[in-house]
Amino acid sequence: MPPVGSTVAQAASVVQRCGLEVWCGNGRNTSAMSRRGQISIDRIVALRSSVLPIYVIIRPEGVTTADEVSEDGNDFLTTRMFGDQIAFQSIGGDYLSTEGGEICMRRYCSSSERFTVEKQDTQYAFRSCSGQYLSVSDRAPFVTLAPAPGDTEAFQLFSLMMYGVNVGQQLEMLDRHGSIMVDHLLDSEQIEALRIAIPGGADDAPRSYELRTPDLASRSLGLAEVATHPLVMQLSRRLLSPQLQLAELESCRTDVDFVRKELEETTWHVVHPYCCAEFPGVVDPRINITVTWFLDQLDTENSTWASVKAPEVAGRLPQLPHHSSPEEMQAISKSAQPLLAKAGAAWICIGPHWMSNTMGAASFWKDYDAQTRYKHLSGQKEQSFRALTDAQRAAQPKEELCPTVLQATYVREYVAPLHRAPAMEVLEQLGHSGRQLAGLLRG
Repeated sequence: MPPVGSTVAQAASVVQRCGLEVWCGNGRNTSAMSRRGQISIDRIVALRSSVLPIYVIIRPEGVTTADEVSEDGNDFLTTRMFGDQIAFQSIGGDYLSTEGGEICMRRYCSSSERFTVEKQDTQYAFRSCSGQYLSVSDRAPFVTLAPAPGDTEAFQLFSLMMYGVNVGQQLEMLDRHGSIMVDHLLDSEQIEALRIAIPGGADDAPRSYELRTPDLASRSLGLAEVATHPLVMQLSRRLLSPQLQLAELESCRTDVDFVRKELEETTWHVVHPYCCAEFPGVVDPRINITVTWFLDQLDTENSTWASVKAPEVAGRLPQLPHHSSPEEMQAISKSAQPLLAKAGAAWICIGPHWMSNTMGAASFWKDYDAQTRYKHLSGQKEQSFRALTDAQRAAQPKEELCPTVLQATYVREYVAPLHRAPAMEVLEQLGHSGRQLAGLLRG
């Protein structure tokens, strides 16, 4: 993996001050106040004292301070807004708390975990429910509460930047819209290494519209790095669960020619665990995150992929394709959008999305019928239908029309994964990525 660019807040040139100068995807800056007058703070921030060179850190052993934040981004805090109140949560799931009038951490978010935001010029102060203010000191206890705001009760907020994107903004868009596309996460060398690591089909296997290879996460270092990609881990652990599991990492190679010439209809599927849920399905519409990695560019010429977010029925119950009538499937599929992407990009979605890699099934013959009618009316000589079908079936797959994607599915801690975890000896051979992978393969 390329190094995580811009995770250290001490590098002022790559860390943007949250609320004062938030880096946006279009290169524009946004002010600290929204149009409705509400304070707008990034979803992932580093909390730094305005007068002391220290950050407020929430770690498993407790709340403390540090001179620097970790390069993996795990010392940054997730923010949750409740009107003019804010809560700070670590990537491990602990909330900064003032319960009992003391600084501590809790696994839940109630009134003691919420702070009223008070903007002071270019800084912020955070008032607890007891009226005291969050404060820092250069001696123990390093994080305390003060009766009134002063210099050591003023803070600056810095955004988390990774791979050239503001991770907090990506988290906000994923939370709000259900899916995001992030470009340039894999370079050409990584893509080639992944191609080599993915097993091919048997030479004597009959031709089919797809070749799927499951359970790939521990097969190579590159695949393990994809499964534990830092940007994906930041988004997934903060939005889905700090104890999420990897349910599957599989590849899918689609023969576009075969889809357009040999298949008769478009089919739809959802990923684990929604794919194996019996009627009426799964009530929770947010128990998984799916990341689709594109090893080839997908454009209108070589993509038969499409997706549509599963509509919710009866409240929060997602409607699933295998629980839908043909009429319902046809109605829902009308809202589907083609999945187009650059090589090296990742499409990240939360919850069930209907997906298909058979869009355009039988389209070749629909076009053929139109062309045949045109040639007949214009007096042109046409190849016999039998000769054409024989030629098409005998043709070898064209590599440029066989794009490959990798699909990683992460699930909540209470969902059973699809495969047994490999032996620890296997994961140890993958180094740091293998140890990270072990934490995602607890089943």
